[in-house]
Amino acid sequence: MRLRPALLRELALKSLVGLCAATAVAALVATALTWRVDAWLYDRLLTLDPPPADDAIVMVVVDDASLSALGRWPWSRGVHAQLVRQLDAAGARGIGFDVLFSEADDNDPAGDAALAEAVRRSGRVALPMLAEASPPDGTLIEVLPMAALIDASAALGHVEVDVDGDGVARSTYLYAGLGSAHWPSLALALRNLHAPTRHSASLPGQRNRESTEQPSPYLWNRDYRILVPYVDRPAFQRVSYVDVLRGAVPAQLLHDRWILVGVTAAGIGRDVLAPGRGREQSISGVEYHANVLNTLLLDRAITPLASARQLLLGIALALLPLLLYRPHHAWRGASLAIAASALLTLAASALLLAQARLWFAPTATLAVLAAGGLLWLLLRLRRSQRLAKSDGLTRLGNRHLFDLTLERELASAHRANRPVSLLLVDVDNFKRYNDAEGHQAGDEVLRVVGDSLLGRARRPRDLAARYGGDELALVLPECPASAATAIAQSVLDDVRALRIPHPDSDVAPFVTLSIGVATYYPILESHDIDLIKRADAALYRAKREGRNRVHCSSSARAG
Repeated sequence: MRLRPALLRELALKSLVGLCAATAVAALVATALTWRVDAWLYDRLLTLDPPPADDAIVMVVVDDASLSALGRWPWSRGVHAQLVRQLDAAGARGIGFDVLFSEADDNDPAGDAALAEAVRRSGRVALPMLAEASPPDGTLIEVLPMAALIDASAALGHVEVDVDGDGVARSTYLYAGLGSAHWPSLALALRNLHAPTRHSASLPGQRNRESTEQPSPYLWNRDYRILVPYVDRPAFQRVSYVDVLRGAVPAQLLHDRWILVGVTAAGIGRDVLAPGRGREQSISGVEYHANVLNTLLLDRAITPLASARQLLLGIALALLPLLLYRPHHAWRGASLAIAASALLTLAASALLLAQARLWFAPTATLAVLAAGGLLWLLLRLRRSQRLAKSDGLTRLGNRHLFDLTLERELASAHRANRPVSLLLVDVDNFKRYNDAEGHQAGDEVLRVVGDSLLGRARRPRDLAARYGGDELALVLPECPASAATAIAQSVLDDVRALRIPHPDSDVAPFVTLSIGVATYYPILESHDIDLIKRADAALYRAKREGRNRVHCSSSARAG
């Protein structure tokens, strides 16, 4: 079955628009130009359904009261050993330190030994490690606890805080390390102390392909990226470090709990910006790790869509208006199709986040839909303006445009002392043709004559217009009478050559034209002339002399 030309044009146009939309989405996704808007949307959606805080998580914090009671930071490792013994005696499920013990204290070897012994006896302590630049060349090195603590600890975990370009910590990597991602995060290491160790294939998170290759041993490699849903503040139970040492905290509050030890005192703790909160509501590093642990315990980790899926879903939603819209629909149909696609894009992002814990960044698709809608609106406005100045039947300028153009060109001719010519064209015995052949055939004849005039209006300022009824006109700025007459004769010959049958014509057995030509010469004539009246008189003369001819106004004095 052969497709109609109109359908072929529609398919070709949709294919072109679809290709442009898909390319635009791919470019935005690849370059991450819209990440700030995506981050803002994610933060807003995240606040709609915050996770609960697991009661099994307790933060033991080095606060201002602890510093006042125990003295200047850092404290003797013997103090931390006492804390471990207190927590172990209370039956803590696991203890994670967000305090780095990387170097031995030469002034207090007994404290170091006491801490190592307390950690070994507990068997439930996870200690932190991190990567930092080593001067003078700035090469990254892994900073681990001192050797005695490595041997004594139950696990080591990295304490990197993953920060986006706007300074907000929305995510974490469950594994990281120099050369390969082999260290679990502190929260994961702590959870795995008692929870069955899960195979890496079952872990949530976005995989890093580079982690499976052979990376440089000097690069910090990360894998299993998850987005962290933060709990509302205040949420996690917290107790002061010094209160635990003094026995002022009930044992049942610490029994069978996940304990995270960290610094919150002003000036020595690190501040972390959480999603949807300003700098005045920043949280401590230990609270960040508590949120990561809470995410793992409640199985609420959010995984960013893989790049391929993000791209495919984004492109599919951007192309949706092409499936919904039909060219014969009103312009509102396109607007509704684009608006519906934009709403569906936002809904898809929200539903995937809420129901599947997957993050689909929608802004690339929304930007393409918005650009498409704006372009569509501009094209519709341009078309509306064009229709307001054109004749719907012949596609020529309408009478209003003709009047404006002729007035403008007459004024321009007067200023520049250049001629302007006007052709008035009439189809001979047109009423008889309509009566005999029907109005549709008559309309087709007018379109054919209009096409011939358009073919002769080759310069930017030339205007072919429908003057009224079966009369058409051609305005030719800076055109003398001789050239205008030659153009009129060409139009006459074009229509004659078509040999459109006209049995009821008293001129010829085919459709013919009568054309009147008038030219205004500002250097020879006054400005207040009626060029239309002059061209109409020439047209009347052509009809009176037998039709099927061109007559140039006798008032033209130069050629």
